[in-house]
Amino acid sequence: MYQVKLYDNSPTTFIFSGFVADIKDKMTTAITKTGAGVITNPHFLLEWKSQLTGKIKRYNPNLVYADTSGKDVSNRYLTLFTKVSLTESDDVANGLIKVGTTDIPYGFYDFKIYEMSSAADYNPDNAIGTLWTGLMNLSQIGDYKQAVDYTEYTTNDTDTESVYITI
Repeated sequence: MYQVKLYDNSPTTFIFSGFVADIKDKMTTAITKTGAGVITNPHFLLEWKSQLTGKIKRYNPNLVYADTSGKDVSNRYLTLFTKVSLTESDDVANGLIKVGTTDIPYGFYDFKIYEMSSAADYNPDNAIGTLWTGLMNLSQIGDYKQAVDYTEYTTNDTDTESVYITI
C-alpha cells in the first residue's frame, strides 16, 4: 500500500511523496537514465481513483529514480515521486497534485502505474502495459487539516439497506 501523509507545514508548500515499486519485470521498454539515476525513458502514468468519490487523477510522476545511494537498483525496483499540495493547483506534467478537495479527499484510493511511450499521454488505454495495481491511503499528520474520521454505526440493526458515510 502506498501511504501519502501530509504534515503540518505552510499551506503554500508541497511535500514529496515517494513510492518504491517492484515493476521492472513487467516493463517492456529498456530503461534510459541520466548520470544521476533519473529515468528519462520509458514514461510513466500514475492514476489515483478515490474510493469515496470515484474521481480520478492521472499524472506523470515528478521524478523516477533507478539509483539508490549511487547504485543502480533498477533490476529490483524503481522509486517514483509525486508532489502533493493542499493549496497549489495541479500540474500533471510535473507530478504536482492538489489534494484535500471534495473530488480528491483524504481516504483510500485505487492506485495504478502504467508504462507509457509518451509523457504527454494521459489515457491509460494507450498504455504499453499496467505495471502495478494496488491501494493508496491519503492521510494527514498534525493539526493543519482534519483527517478522515470513520464512524461505525451500531444502532441501525433493523435498517439493513442503508449505508451511512461520515466525512
